[in-house]
Amino acid sequence: MIQVRMTTDEFEQRAAELHERYGIALTDPVGQVTKDGVTAGYTHYNDVLTVHIVDKPFFISTEYCEQQLQEWLAGRDSVPVA
Repeated sequence: MIQVRMTTDEFEQRAAELHERYGIALTDPVGQVTKDGVTAGYTHYNDVLTVHIVDKPFFISTEYCEQQLQEWLAGRDSVPVA
């Protein structure tokens, strides 16, 4: 699971960027997305985006998926939750 601090405005901006760059649509504060066989659930609540891997191909580690998501979500103004 990864968590990133971001306001609602930042979430909406990041959602638009993810859709434009990677075809990932975060359309609501709570949902699931699938890309390249990896499904992740997400929740944006109290200025924290939480993402967890729901399903993935057996040959890809959860850690790799989380790292890739973290990179996609990373931005100058994003701060991981410790």
